[in-house]
Amino acid sequence: MRKFIFLLMLAICVTFTGKAYAQFEDFEDGGQHSANNRNGGGNGGNGRLIDRLRFGGDFGLGFSNNGFAMSINPNVGYQFNQYVTAGVIATCEYYRYGETSYRAAYSKSNFGGGLFADIYPIDFLVLHAEAQYINYDDYTSYSSSDRRSDMPILIGGGYHRRLSDRAGINLMFLWNLNETDGLRYNTSFSNPIIRFSVIF
Repeated sequence: MRKFIFLLMLAICVTFTGKAYAQFEDFEDGGQHSANNRNGGGNGGNGRLIDRLRFGGDFGLGFSNNGFAMSINPNVGYQFNQYVTAGVIATCEYYRYGETSYRAAYSKSNFGGGLFADIYPIDFLVLHAEAQYINYDDYTSYSSSDRRSDMPILIGGGYHRRLSDRAGINLMFLWNLNETDGLRYNTSFSNPIIRFSVIF
């Protein structure tokens, strides 16, 4: 099972990277790329909105003997210059747990969104800050749940790799400064948070 999950995640990463390269080639063919941008940066000279927009996010899958989890965190950012990108981020999570001898099967879903900022002080480093408003299923027992809301506030950073003038990858280690019990036990916002994301 672990080998299957590893191969699936590898295929997803290769797919995203391929799309990022393809988009860069289209951009380069138009003669609008700039070699001076560190984080997939577009043309800082012409100021067109579409050239400064950055799309990205991460996708997660988890399996166990009696459960399944899936999460997606897409984002859209505006690149102010070669050092700073900021924008909006969304979160959607789904969990499914099978029936056991002491509880019935159940599922839960979480969703939300907020703001993020990425700073690239040097070529291989990214600093990240993020605040979201998350609405989630808080299971107080195995038979019932309440909908609750919280605001995770994430800070951290990690390794940045520029793939082209428009594409890059980030491997980040983040810490939730507002890790409530509800977020810890019912969402993916439990410390420490590790994210592998693609931007293009």
